[in-house]
Amino acid sequence: MTSARVIPGAQSIERAGMLLRQIAAGHVSGTALRELVAQTGMDRTTTWRIVCSLERQGLVAKDGRSGLYHLGIEAMALGANCMSRPPLTQSCRPVMQALARLSGDGVFLVLRSGDYSHCLHLEEGAHPVRSFALNVGGTRLLGLGVASVALLATLDDETLMGHYQRHQVEYESHEVGLAKLQRWVIQTRQRGHSHVSAGGVAGVGVQFRIGSCGDAAMSIIAPRTRLSRVRGDELAQAMKREVERFLPQLTLAPS
Repeated sequence: MTSARVIPGAQSIERAGMLLRQIAAGHVSGTALRELVAQTGMDRTTTWRIVCSLERQGLVAKDGRSGLYHLGIEAMALGANCMSRPPLTQSCRPVMQALARLSGDGVFLVLRSGDYSHCLHLEEGAHPVRSFALNVGGTRLLGLGVASVALLATLDDETLMGHYQRHQVEYESHEVGLAKLQRWVIQTRQRGHSHVSAGGVAGVGVQFRIGSCGDAAMSIIAPRTRLSRVRGDELAQAMKREVERFLPQLTLAPS
């Protein structure tokens, strides 16, 4: 977390953290040294020295051909190690418990991982559905789930098209075409939350940012008879209020 109070003697660490977050934000396409200089306002020599140190520690990797910086193996190892006790789950559990009591239904926490969504946790309400627990720990393509539709809607139109083209075969195996995905995205953007109903089950999902460059979502899922459009809208608003009220610390302020 960033803070208005600068800790004496920690300037280099704070600069390293700032650079690491910028590299993480541009991990997929890579970030040039000149971009890091412009983004952080640090001079080129200082930026280069810190990035080289991060590279030696394995937190950053430099592409030998393009010269662009990406996250390194050690960054991946650190992230993977925390998945046995995800900090996001620990932070969100009280909110999920409150929503489960309010709705009586299952509340899911989902994390975006590239083109996929990973289900971290389920908080059951007073009306549990046994099969819902099977989703915990599973990974789905973005758009193939209520929370993951909310995550999919954060992609711009060009990125959405590229995403669909990469995974067209899998989407078609679920009878989901580009037009359907685009319709879901448009509806989610207009409502400010996803609302999906299929196979006797319905749900609403709300996306929120985590850290400096991550995305997560919560969803409330129930039998369709318990989740009308009106009730779904009410629960989505409740989710937004709870996230904004109790989880503001999940988003890092710009450095």
